[in-house]
Amino acid sequence: MHTFRKLALVTSLALAGIAAHAGEISDTTIISNGTVNTATGFLATARQNIGVAEDNGKIKNSTITANGLTNTAAGFLSTAEQNVGRATQNGQIVNSTITANGLVNTASGFLSTARQEVGFAKDNGRVENSLVQANGAVNTASGFLSTATQQIGGASGNGVLRNSTVIATGAVNTAGGFLSTATQSIGVAK
Repeated sequence: MHTFRKLALVTSLALAGIAAHAGEISDTTIISNGTVNTATGFLATARQNIGVAEDNGKIKNSTITANGLTNTAAGFLSTAEQNVGRATQNGQIVNSTITANGLVNTASGFLSTARQEVGFAKDNGRVENSLVQANGAVNTASGFLSTATQQIGGASGNGVLRNSTVIATGAVNTAGGFLSTATQSIGVAK
């Protein structure tokens, strides 16, 4: 009996640990203005996440607003990742409003990668009954073999975009340098 109680306690703690990793944003308002994130130097990485639900991610009945965000990685093998209202690993954005104005994401250096996602659901992603609006979103990667990826208002991995409005005004995505690649996706289901 005593062994059973210990086993039950260990099992419940393990399940609580697993549940703690499941991301969900529900019935919530998130506002971020003028947030700055910077990494500089050898192998620098800068990740800026505003209103992001990861593993088994869900954003439901929520409002996420971001204005004047800056994310920068500078140096050898830099990576800059800026996410506003993103849900991954079976991601869902449902009955929500995601608004971003004046976002700047920059990676510079050898093999730089700049990735910017606004209102994007991944891995069987679904965006339904939602508004995604990004005005003046700028994503830039510069350096040898640099990659710039910008995704606004969409879903990937058997993605579904349904009953939603996606507005991207003045979105700029640039990769500069030898063998560079730039990919921009706005209002996509892939």
